[in-house]
Amino acid sequence: MKKRWLFMALLSTATLLTASDAGAKLSEEKCTSCHMTSSSSAKLKDGKMHAPPMWGVMKKVKNHFKTKEEGIAFITDYTMYPAEEKMIFPEATKEYFGLMPSMRETVTNEEMKLIAEYLYR
Repeated sequence: MKKRWLFMALLSTATLLTASDAGAKLSEEKCTSCHMTSSSSAKLKDGKMHAPPMWGVMKKVKNHFKTKEEGIAFITDYTMYPAEEKMIFPEATKEYFGLMPSMRETVTNEEMKLIAEYLYR
């Protein structure tokens, strides 16, 4: 019985690491062209950022939503179907960066959930 429990624990950990690794890779591929992260810098257009840094986005999401599940649902929905009424940043942020373009053409819902899970760590 102990061997089975140990096997299940190791399998669960491996699955979580795999999902986290996938989220990290997808985040790097899909998000860092606009959002600065701790591991990379977004390309500047005309000498300025063109999206809020990811740490700022995540701080705002975590402060705005009570649970991780709500935050992940928001990130997934907003990135796929952005709208001004969904924005949680102040008006000045919207004026500076504009509305995020939809990611529906470049990322699937499943990929976005992996990214959101990774970012929410």
